[in-house]
Amino acid sequence: MHKALLVLLSIALLGALGFAAWQWQASREQQARLATAVADLRESQQQVQRSLQDAERALTESREEQARMRETLAGARDSLAGAVDEATLRIRDDLVVAGAMRVAVAEFHAAMGRMPTSHAEAGLPEASHYRGQSLRSASLLGDGSIELVFDASSGVDGGRVRLVADASHADAMGLQWHCVTSDYPLIKRVSPACDYVARDAPSPALEVAGP
Repeated sequence: MHKALLVLLSIALLGALGFAAWQWQASREQQARLATAVADLRESQQQVQRSLQDAERALTESREEQARMRETLAGARDSLAGAVDEATLRIRDDLVVAGAMRVAVAEFHAAMGRMPTSHAEAGLPEASHYRGQSLRSASLLGDGSIELVFDASSGVDGGRVRLVADASHADAMGLQWHCVTSDYPLIKRVSPACDYVARDAPSPALEVAGP
């Protein structure tokens, strides 16, 4: 009887020890898995931190590049504005030439009742005589219009400005002049009375003047 009890107690004790060993082993495996998970989490955090640092560096570099681009653009705008202003001054000074030519055309029209067809008929020097700072030539066309041709220092090599005579009200008001150009979009900075007309846009003044 006592032996049987001892056997049963031994079996129970061995079972308890085995269960305890199993629990201990399971606990160690769980701890190992937890440690691995913690290590993975730390690695992920480090990767995120590195990614954030890389993104911050890239953003800083982008901002610096944008600042450099803004400085470059500002310098280009200043240079362009300076060039435009210089060209504007040249053209403005050379437009004075057209004043004397308009007077000659108007006097001829008042005396003869028609437009002069040449420089000689209007008593004007040849076209190349009028060369100025940027003015290459000033020509009197067959319909009485005056065409000014400028060189590259005006901003457009071969750029043209045309003064078109309108005699429709000459008896009451004398000749009226229309200033137009298809080469200088900022012509009003030179002469407020002058209009820019795109080449593909209709212009009554250009239609009067002809091609």
